[in-house]
Amino acid sequence: MWVTETAIPPMIICSILAVVLFVQYYLRHQVKYIVGCLVMIGAIVGFYFLEQSIITERERVEADLYGLIGAFEKKEVEPTLNYISRQAPGLRALVQTALNLVTIDGELRITDVLTELRSENSVATTHFRANGAATFGGFSGSSPTRWELTWQKMGGEWKVTKASRLNPITGEPLRVMSR
Repeated sequence: MWVTETAIPPMIICSILAVVLFVQYYLRHQVKYIVGCLVMIGAIVGFYFLEQSIITERERVEADLYGLIGAFEKKEVEPTLNYISRQAPGLRALVQTALNLVTIDGELRITDVLTELRSENSVATTHFRANGAATFGGFSGSSPTRWELTWQKMGGEWKVTKASRLNPITGEPLRVMSR
């Protein structure tokens, strides 16, 4: 288990130590300081590759979020519905309807992604903003949206069990298909 969500803190610590050791080498010209500096540089590289090889549950949920959004943008019915739990038939029907009625013009810009894990990493909640142009029921334009998705780990995969559209400013729930 990785001690931090990102490798940046240990990389910063190693960078600071490398600089201190290099300064000591510069002042005293002792080989042990330059060796220590090189070890710290090697640790920085090692931490980087270690971070790249470890995929946390939070990263998996966020990757699935982007996969869901990408499939929805392309109007791919089966790939989109594969992200939705079969135990949420109302949500699946709503997504199916949205796929038929909403057309994303261009590409959505996803920002402010915040994922929270709970229940021993078996349930996740993702808050995010989606900005872009869309056509819906004769209305075409650009409008910021804010969403909250609840995910549950089922059979080793993350599936959406609940979706809430939120007011972009206040965070209060809105009807999903409202303007």
